[in-house]
Amino acid sequence: MKYIRHITSVLIIVLIAVLAAGTIVEKLHGSDFARIHVYSAWWFVGLWALVALLIVYMAMKCKMWKRLSVGALHLSILFILLGALLTMLTGQHGRMKLEPNRPNSHFFIQEKGGEITKHALPFSLTLDRFEIETYPDSKKPKDYISHLKVTDGNNITETVISMNNILKHKHYRFYQSDFDEQGNSILDVAHDPWGIAVTYTGYALLFIALAAILIERRKTFRAVTWSWISMLVILAIVLHVRMLTRQLMPVLRSPFFSIHISTIVTAYALLIGIAVVGIIALVKPKDQPRLERLKSLSTAMLYPAVALLAAGIFIGAIWANVSWGNYWSWDPKEVWALITLLIYAAPLHEKLWKTFQKPLFFHIYGILAILSVVITYFGVNLILGGVHAYN
Repeated sequence: MKYIRHITSVLIIVLIAVLAAGTIVEKLHGSDFARIHVYSAWWFVGLWALVALLIVYMAMKCKMWKRLSVGALHLSILFILLGALLTMLTGQHGRMKLEPNRPNSHFFIQEKGGEITKHALPFSLTLDRFEIETYPDSKKPKDYISHLKVTDGNNITETVISMNNILKHKHYRFYQSDFDEQGNSILDVAHDPWGIAVTYTGYALLFIALAAILIERRKTFRAVTWSWISMLVILAIVLHVRMLTRQLMPVLRSPFFSIHISTIVTAYALLIGIAVVGIIALVKPKDQPRLERLKSLSTAMLYPAVALLAAGIFIGAIWANVSWGNYWSWDPKEVWALITLLIYAAPLHEKLWKTFQKPLFFHIYGILAILSVVITYFGVNLILGGVHAYN
């Protein structure tokens, strides 16, 4: 078991390093290059699979299933990883162009080698008209709107697709993506029934397990938890009100936006609190009772922080799937949020990695770990870019 712990530790460190390197590769060579040569590469998938197998092995050895909530949490991770694998193996993500009054029943996918392949739909779409909605007193586009017909056998249905209103039909999902100079509508197409079903099962199990763990440990961090949950609900209301009053693009005018942002911001606030407590602890590093008390305080913040961070990440994934048809795109901010989650999840496993039971090491780790939050929140925006650069 000792050797398995060491091997798992090394592999997780390697995984974090690869994830971080992937964001640099994307910055230098583009998202398609990073997706093909890193995130979709066989060795990257194999690394995740090996880490997952070792986690299962350690969970079995430590009899984690005896605590239903902890067992469910680790099981949810396996579901999420399995869903990601199914999406990669069976999912389809492509594009189609709709010209006015011309039925189209095909879409195109760019394969890993750059080849463009044509795929048939079991029905056709016909564009009646395409509109561009602008902001008041401005020519800046606010929304793209496609009015179209869905022809499925003898059934013809009229519908509208816009940037925050997708079309779902026979497990296919269509998202308003763009338009060309001729006024043709360009749609993103997603077909991933198996991957989404398994992934969403994992998400549901994750949320239930996190809530159960917080309830089980309420005596440990009751005051911290409820005070920060209260702040979360204030944040959510404020962000939602500001969202309604600002001229945001349609995809951001979603309930998921305020929940996603406020949840993660609250998690970051707790993680900053852990770093501050660590700095205070180092003022008197030889006062062992004081170090222990401060460690208890940091632990009381760590559990809700990790729970909120995990929830925020996967709420964001659901939002992305609803809005763009892809719940995980390996965007730099997504990757660094995942890195932060992995880094802060480690101290929660102090029974496996006993070094975290030492208060001084715990506090130093909490101080250094905040660097991942700084990179995620500021570094990605300033250096790495990506679709989350507006945050």
